[in-house]
Amino acid sequence: MRYERSKAPLALMEQIIMILVFALTAAVCLQAFVYSDSLSRKSQNENLAAAHAQEVAEYIKELKDVDAVSRKLSGRQTEKGIAFAYPEDGMTVYIQPRQDAINGYLLSNTVFVEDDKGETLFSIDVGCQRQEGGQS
Repeated sequence: MRYERSKAPLALMEQIIMILVFALTAAVCLQAFVYSDSLSRKSQNENLAAAHAQEVAEYIKELKDVDAVSRKLSGRQTEKGIAFAYPEDGMTVYIQPRQDAINGYLLSNTVFVEDDKGETLFSIDVGCQRQEGGQS
């Protein structure tokens, strides 16, 4: 008499291995989606920071006076420079005067943007000719 073995344990083992493979694949895909989401948010914040810095830079070029820009945008003096808050975006734009002006005719500043954690997101150097040859 011959006994035939049931093939059910083999099929069950095969299904368990397939579920394990799918679970590992899903975990890798989930990590990729989370990473891409964080990369997208970071890029969005950097683009927004660049827009805010460009806005302040354009005011500097238009008014040719950092104090006038501070009054126009309601800035406040801090140890990092003149600060302009953008609380809806969680960012602060700073203007730092640079000391490389040529004979007082060049207004030269660095405009940079920091997030709530103090991390610099964007920085740009802004230079323009002063109106009255040396008055700030």
